[in-house]
Amino acid sequence: MKPRYLVIVCICIWFSAMCWVLPVANAQQAPRNARVQIGVSGQGLPIEAFRFGTGTRKFVIVGQTHGAPERNTGVLSRQLIDWFGNHPEAIPADVRLYIIPVLNPDGDKLESRQNANGVDLNRNMNTNLDKCSENDWAQRVYGASAVISDTGGPYADSEPESRVIRAFLLDASAVVFLHSAAGLVFPAFCEDPIANAMAQIYAKAGNYQYARYWDKYPITGGMHDWARGIDLPAIIPELESGDDPEFDRNLAGVNAVLANAPALIPALADRQINGITMSMPIWRFWQAYGAEMLGPPLADAQLRDGKYVQAFATIMLSYDPRDEVQAVRALPIEVVPIAGEVALTSDDATVLTFADTKAVVHDAFARYYQRIDGVQLLGAPQDNERMMALPVGTQQSQQQFTYGVIRYDEINNRIIRLPVVWQSMVTSNVIAPTQPFQIR
Repeated sequence: MKPRYLVIVCICIWFSAMCWVLPVANAQQAPRNARVQIGVSGQGLPIEAFRFGTGTRKFVIVGQTHGAPERNTGVLSRQLIDWFGNHPEAIPADVRLYIIPVLNPDGDKLESRQNANGVDLNRNMNTNLDKCSENDWAQRVYGASAVISDTGGPYADSEPESRVIRAFLLDASAVVFLHSAAGLVFPAFCEDPIANAMAQIYAKAGNYQYARYWDKYPITGGMHDWARGIDLPAIIPELESGDDPEFDRNLAGVNAVLANAPALIPALADRQINGITMSMPIWRFWQAYGAEMLGPPLADAQLRDGKYVQAFATIMLSYDPRDEVQAVRALPIEVVPIAGEVALTSDDATVLTFADTKAVVHDAFARYYQRIDGVQLLGAPQDNERMMALPVGTQQSQQQFTYGVIRYDEINNRIIRLPVVWQSMVTSNVIAPTQPFQIR
């Protein structure tokens, strides 16, 4: 073969090999591990999660919910982060492990069990969602050593850290909340066979005592019981020491759960509500943020560009399995601009401003916005609150937001969400020329 032909052949072979090798190399570069900021604390400190693996079943470990007094759970979490970073083979192929070393960075900084607002985060969650009334959220709570104090928060899910973990866990398959120091492992108070089994397996592997529930004093507003209310298997390992991270024992417990992943870290299953199919994360959002307020689902979820989009009476929701910070979010809705005079502000201290709009929220609407987590459920105001003239001769105020519309119900003296999504769907059906059967 002549030299120049040999060179051409070699170049062709090299080019073909690179066409095959480069895609493989790029696929191998897809990060198995990542450091992700999932939110911020009340004082603006980052709350981070460390991810290991790329499986579809999301398994979460949460450390240092109780700030400074339980720093050993934060130390343990960081030790687990280092270990799994060096042992990726320990993660099953279908599991994605997240470790949050510090959920309460403000408490850690301020040398406090509570957050910067003086709220015990493990007494602040909405535990009214499960079937057990004994653990329902309360403002007056039992804390460390059974000390009674008003540290449950002004209302359930009031704290920024509580809202961060609530949003992050909606697409999880199982969660472990690390605490100290009692030397035992227990599941949610309300019966959950998967959580019960997970607690027993973790306890046996880590040489801890298994307890069916915490029996030393009542726990209200606990994160593990909130998780039970949205069918998320959850356990609490209580380290035996107040300062020793007990790494070997807890690594054994975590690995035992991973070894039983098919049973203890279950795949997410769809839910059926009145014959309508809902993905588990969307169903959890609907439950956690208020099914009665958001209204019923109107149709099965539709897959659009890799996201599941579902309409409810007052809101549109999107579930994106690729979003590892907040998988379920509200979507903008189309509504008609509101006519009427702008409502006057009676209390300047209540005014909420927004960087991306000139409109504000004030007075009763502002208090409602904060209480329901308006950032997630309403978004930014699209216009100011306006006074509506009603047929009966009275006036009521109404305000339009990115994700919904609210109105003051004068008769019942409360604020309600309006079924604008339902109305828009009905309107579309009425005017659609291709629909054989229409609403008249």
